[in-house]
Amino acid sequence: MPMINRLLAAVLLIYGGYLTLFDGASPHSIVFMLVGISQLATDLIFPATETYDERQEDIKQKSGHMSYLLSMVYVFIMLTLVQWNVIDEIMTALLSVLFIQVLTFPIMMFIYNRRS
Repeated sequence: MPMINRLLAAVLLIYGGYLTLFDGASPHSIVFMLVGISQLATDLIFPATETYDERQEDIKQKSGHMSYLLSMVYVFIMLTLVQWNVIDEIMTALLSVLFIQVLTFPIMMFIYNRRS
């Protein structure tokens, strides 16, 4: 299964890079690259040699809860910045929120994995 995860991450990164090179930085290419980076980060935090146990499940649950909580804060901050005209374009705000939300989960998993 881990080889499939790495292959999926490689395909997403390559396809996202291809779209970025030939179509410009579109939301699709950014999303593909973010998901590929997130998949690789998750695969590096929990290597294939480590057996799946309750500790991994607990780490994933804690990091999911914290990521969800932080995503609500990110959305509120971005809405406030758009309302105050600090960010003029709504698509920039949405892509920023998406970028932060996708990468928060692997970062939280890394933090909780180091603590336990």
